[in-house]
Amino acid sequence: MSGQWYQRMDETTRQAFLEEMGRLKKKRRQRLRELGVPRSTYYYWKNQEQQGTVIMKKEPRRMWNEVREEELEVILREARNHPELSCRLLAVKITDEMPFSLSESTVYRVLKANNLIVPRPLPEMPASDQWRHKTTHPDEIWQCDATHYFIVGWGFYKQISVMDDYSRRILAWVLKPDETAFSISEAVEDALENARFLGHLNGEERPTFLSDNGSGFVATMLGDYLAAHGIKHIFGKPYHPQTQGKIERFHRKIKERVCLMVYCAPGELERALNDAIPLHNRTPHKSLNNVNPDDVYAGRKEKILQKRREKKQLTLEARKRYNYQRNHRGQLTLRSMSKNDQSV
Repeated sequence: MSGQWYQRMDETTRQAFLEEMGRLKKKRRQRLRELGVPRSTYYYWKNQEQQGTVIMKKEPRRMWNEVREEELEVILREARNHPELSCRLLAVKITDEMPFSLSESTVYRVLKANNLIVPRPLPEMPASDQWRHKTTHPDEIWQCDATHYFIVGWGFYKQISVMDDYSRRILAWVLKPDETAFSISEAVEDALENARFLGHLNGEERPTFLSDNGSGFVATMLGDYLAAHGIKHIFGKPYHPQTQGKIERFHRKIKERVCLMVYCAPGELERALNDAIPLHNRTPHKSLNNVNPDDVYAGRKEKILQKRREKKQLTLEARKRYNYQRNHRGQLTLRSMSKNDQSV
């Protein structure tokens, strides 16, 4: 039983409990130990019963920053007078016009407790502008997701991809007729082999596996497989594209390139993906300062950016010399023309 469960007893249950303990006598201590009820609590209840006093439950402790009664009245009054205002605008209005300050979360909590606001459905909950957990090096987090293709005569097939979150490099992908834990495990196994082939994951470090809450990703079989490889599995928040927006954007770009043709066999689609995905890894990304995922995953990003900065500096210096000399020649030409005019 959970701790402190006995504190939630009502009067009838507590009275039956005391009568049962009174009949046990010598086995009372053992029974209290089995139930997890302290003996001090039992004797306190027994003394209260003998004295005829009512055992009252402890009132919850008030927090030091709890909203005052007059503030509650102001919030409710302004909310009823201005139903068109959101919680954020209502908090700003009250803070500017009243001698006290309120936060948006406080206004929302008060209105919700008084049935003056309805929580928004989960699909309509606004997401943050960006994901807060920024990766700082390759193989810190691997994202995994699946997208579907329709093959004539075969039905829908799933492309399951594994992407390194930091470099956006596609480490592995498989084309399967399903999205089960077995298919996902195969994609992860290929990603591990490719990472080791490129000189990564040779020590004890393992990436964190990020996925959505699909049936294949929450399966026990996949959890056992990841645990056997020492890989921690975390799940993204539903309806929050910023969590897995990178791999979802990759699938969209690949489908825009691949789905220009109609495929009549899985082998045809697989050959098209074999051409498109390496091209994606070699294409510079704006979010990577125009460095391609292959170079970022290999650790060549800073060297490339430094080379570009040096080349930019040399280019600016060359332009400065060129334009200075050009302007200087133009000024000399104008001077010579003016002298010729004077001589004429």
